[in-house]
Amino acid sequence: MSYADIVIKSSAIFTAETLDTIEGAVVINGREIEAVCSADEAVSFIGPDTRVIEAGGNMVLPGFNDSHTHFLQNGIMNDADFTLNLEGITEKEEALAKIAEFAAAHPENEWIVGCGFNYDSWDEKPTRQMLDEIVPDRPVYIASWDMHVGWMSTLAQQAADYSDDTPDPEGGYLGRDADGHLTGLGFEPPVNDPVWGMGNLTADMDRCFGGSMQECLSFGVTSAGVVWPYGGVPEEDHMRIFKEFEDAGKLPMRLTVFPKMEPGLAAAKRYERELRSEHLRFGGVKQIVDGVCEAHTGFLTEPYADDPSTCGEPAIKKDELKAMVAEANGLNYPVRLHAIGNGTVRMVLDVFEEVAQEQGFKGLRNCIEHIESCSPEDINRFVRLSVIPSMQPIHSVLNVDGYPQLLGEKWVPYMWPVKSIMETGAILAFGTDAPVWNFNPMESIYAAVTRQQPWDGMPAGGFVPEQRITVAQALQAYTYGSARSESFEDRIGTLHAGKLADVVVMDRNLLTSTPEEILKAKPLFTIIDGKVVYEA
Repeated sequence: MSYADIVIKSSAIFTAETLDTIEGAVVINGREIEAVCSADEAVSFIGPDTRVIEAGGNMVLPGFNDSHTHFLQNGIMNDADFTLNLEGITEKEEALAKIAEFAAAHPENEWIVGCGFNYDSWDEKPTRQMLDEIVPDRPVYIASWDMHVGWMSTLAQQAADYSDDTPDPEGGYLGRDADGHLTGLGFEPPVNDPVWGMGNLTADMDRCFGGSMQECLSFGVTSAGVVWPYGGVPEEDHMRIFKEFEDAGKLPMRLTVFPKMEPGLAAAKRYERELRSEHLRFGGVKQIVDGVCEAHTGFLTEPYADDPSTCGEPAIKKDELKAMVAEANGLNYPVRLHAIGNGTVRMVLDVFEEVAQEQGFKGLRNCIEHIESCSPEDINRFVRLSVIPSMQPIHSVLNVDGYPQLLGEKWVPYMWPVKSIMETGAILAFGTDAPVWNFNPMESIYAAVTRQQPWDGMPAGGFVPEQRITVAQALQAYTYGSARSESFEDRIGTLHAGKLADVVVMDRNLLTSTPEEILKAKPLFTIIDGKVVYEA
């Protein structure tokens, strides 16, 4: 027996293999976990050079795994010298003043890029002329808070060759006035990504990408699923940047990428060959099947309560989607599909079921992303079809006042139905959708167990409190569940001998903490590949 590099002792080890904690030690040798054993058994692993971490009653658990991120985009959007954040600003005059002030303070920026504007809060619609007046010399692109609406100046639209004669691409549309002239608004990624991408590629990638990684490590996030889209950055550039970081030894965490699912899968086939390490790996493909309910682009089974003229509509026709899923699954590529409205969730489940009937069950980790609403008759289909619900608990509390008005009170019990799906035996994966929200797992766990907003504890009693789950269930979804969604559970996701030593030591026992205490919890140590990469 060789001596261990690190031995972590604790009375609250959460292996994520069950919903309980055990007392004992986690023994790390090299890149892997050598044993999870009693404290007495761990003594024989301790040599003169072994680092012993006495965690006491603090929780030891697998590294958190954020199953759904737009990782590089998060770094770009959180670089305060590149992206202006307009979150919380609801008045036109204040928003325009902030944009003008930011442009004046950053004359070196080739583009002026912003995020967080609320397109529903003004009495009048934002226009390109408003931006032209305050920033006449550089293109301007401002993303909405949900990143499904873009606000562009005339120079930004010209950079993308958008004109009054430009046809709307499939899955998106350009805002136009009554005379057919472009207003400066764009709806959905097919319209916005070409503009946003040109702007984002002018960012300092070392600063942006490095910032995202350091944020993750400080929160105990050791792995992440990286899904298309990428804030408009072309996929080839996106993957090139990731590979350059890995080749330079600047990628301490693990990223599993899910490029865009397109007919032919040419790009996916290339990334499958190129991205095969345990720090940067190909996990499958991703596609967006509807929009968001706030913009009435989420597809519902019934008309919107606040606009009975529409149910929304899918971004892809069912037969086209089925052909792509069949092609991907036929190559054993797992598929992740963005489905917000209950109509889309049903359509996607139908597609997965039909493809499985034709090809046979392969055990692929197909996922449905978001699931903001689900018809009750579809809830048990996830476990029956072995489809992973990949959900973001923080989303369930971001629009607690507006969502019931959008869909109608009858659908409230089925909004973000985390517990209902979990009770069927389905294994969920949790994440944040960063940069929609920050990487801090504690805020997402708080939202999952309280259904309340982490910044103010509202609404009292929780939004759809029947869908609250336990802390242990949330932790398991954030570790094992996420690893499973990445087809990576054989190497990470639980504390088990032979698995990679990605371990977090928290500053308290999360299972015995109040929700308010969970919000304050922080990692003391973040360990990846058996090395301490963050220490409080």
